[in-house]
Amino acid sequence: MDCKTSIRVLLVGEEPQEFFVSPRIFERSDCQCHFAKSEQEIAELLIANEFDVVLSTHRISGGSIHRLIALLSGSHASLFYSLRVEEGYWWLPALTLGKKCLGTPALRGGEFVHVLDQLLMQIRANITAPPA
Repeated sequence: MDCKTSIRVLLVGEEPQEFFVSPRIFERSDCQCHFAKSEQEIAELLIANEFDVVLSTHRISGGSIHRLIALLSGSHASLFYSLRVEEGYWWLPALTLGKKCLGTPALRGGEFVHVLDQLLMQIRANITAPPA
């Protein structure tokens, strides 16, 4: 699959292993994944690429989730960030297709997998749809 028809995903965190559930989804959807752990790495990747999905573990070395939201606002990217809770993570939507959606309900692991899967199908349909 070429770059123009690939879904581009940016994972932002301390270690790629933090994204334990998402690699299987991204592999199944034939996504092109990139990883960054600092605001500088994020900025460099955003200059070179447009991303469809960005997942952040909220612990951005040298930055904050609000800076990431600002960098991606107006793009077509969807951004989710995770918060560690007692027995896992909750994923919070911050941008949906480039539009702010802070304050929408948090998603538990299973809910997040379903929402992410649906989002990837929607993005794939948009990429492969003939131009209007």
